[in-house]
Amino acid sequence: MPDRKTFESLLKLSAPWFIESIEMDVSGEEMHLRIAHHADARFVCPSCGRASETYDHAAQRTWRHLDMWQCRIFLHCGLPRVRCAEHGVLQVKPTWAQGSSRLSLAMERRVLDTLLACQNVKAACGLLRLKWDQVEQVKQRAVARGLARREARAMPYLAVDEKAIARGHRYASVLYDLEQSCVLEVALDRKKTSLRALYNGLTPDQIDAIKAVCMDMHEPFIVATAETLPNGADKIVHDRFHVMLHASEALNKVRAQEARALAERNDGRLKGSRQLWLYSAENLPDKHAERFAQLQHADLKTAKAWAMKENLRQTWLKESAAAARDHLQRGYDWVCAEALSPMRNLALMVKEKMEPIVRYCEHRISNGKAEGINSKLMAIQRQARGLRSFASFRTNALFHCGKLDLYPLAT
Repeated sequence: MPDRKTFESLLKLSAPWFIESIEMDVSGEEMHLRIAHHADARFVCPSCGRASETYDHAAQRTWRHLDMWQCRIFLHCGLPRVRCAEHGVLQVKPTWAQGSSRLSLAMERRVLDTLLACQNVKAACGLLRLKWDQVEQVKQRAVARGLARREARAMPYLAVDEKAIARGHRYASVLYDLEQSCVLEVALDRKKTSLRALYNGLTPDQIDAIKAVCMDMHEPFIVATAETLPNGADKIVHDRFHVMLHASEALNKVRAQEARALAERNDGRLKGSRQLWLYSAENLPDKHAERFAQLQHADLKTAKAWAMKENLRQTWLKESAAAARDHLQRGYDWVCAEALSPMRNLALMVKEKMEPIVRYCEHRISNGKAEGINSKLMAIQRQARGLRSFASFRTNALFHCGKLDLYPLAT
């Protein structure tokens, strides 16, 4: 067994602290290290750092440390209390742990490493031989620590999206920093007040630095941004993926209507073609190229609707907002000249939202990074078999996707 000096070195103990005794339990599965201090030791006030006299000692406290040889290590110490002329009687802070944690600093770091690797509290508990609440508390402390350390840096490009957190239509609103590809904060529900609360968590300088916010067409998000940010209505950029999602849905309605009409005449050309029309031109698999070419050049309403969808997709390739605006206006005139009501409804929506759509050409931002983060959050939710509460979802979102400085500092 290593001697006391070895353990003092491993624990980075320095005067006046030392290992008083080392005890092994009869099972050989636990080792207990008792830490003491020299009788003539002088301590300082934890609040002001002023040298103060020792008043008494608190009751023995126990901390779990890193395992050694598959043996659980426990640290024991009755921490001294000092009497400060200004702050009264206060307990001295140990160098091997922080705050009220019953884990050593080294053990907390190990827990954080394991959580980040496993992305699952239950798996981390099994590897570390800790209880669920011990590991969860480490995660919560790490998030609080990371948020306190986060600098109020300028973030010109943000994104906001809604995320389902439980059954029964329970949602959270998530604010993302697109440049850092991270979660900034999470609010309960997807209401106007939810996003407003997220904006209000930013500093005035951060608010002034915002150039654009990417979002879908969820009306409460639009209203909250317009009302809360300076010139907020002019900073909204509608996510191109969501616009094209509406276009694909309109196209599919045209296909379904026409497929039913053709089937009544025993014409099965559109049967089984749903997925073909949802491909963009460059992503169509080679094995479908011949059939799609025949459908595309046939006199079909669906073919016209597909061409309209592809024409809309060209909007985001334009070099300027003015060019994109002209392109959308020409597309609007074309669609309105055709008797395709689903595409006409799409055109009316695009015309109404034209400015936030073409604003993409000024800022070139989308919710792509946010969707990537959401995929990671969904994987964490699946591994956890669901998260029990909004608080749990928020903690996990910030812990795994907040790019926070999570680790405790050595004292």
